[in-house]
Amino acid sequence: MGEQARYSMHVGNIGQPEIDLLECLVRIDTGQALDPRSGGMVQRLVEAGLVDRYDDGMRLTLAGIERCQSLQHRVASDKEAARVLAARGLLLAESRSR
Repeated sequence: MGEQARYSMHVGNIGQPEIDLLECLVRIDTGQALDPRSGGMVQRLVEAGLVDRYDDGMRLTLAGIERCQSLQHRVASDKEAARVLAARGLLLAESRSR
């Protein structure tokens, strides 16, 4: 892989599948009811070692907690990046009008 290719990846906002994953992890962690459509995702979370099933419900594993925190940081960084871009856009608009 050339030096140019190493740094040419697209950096984008968090996608809907990751937001759905975060929602599911947070609901499991807080003991909230899951969306009826989340059955397949929950099964994949169990298989991936992110969630354990118990007689009284489900709990995040350490890996699930780490993934949840990582996704929460990603959402926060996307919000901050949007704020920075909006501020830059305002500054650009102000400097053009002078």
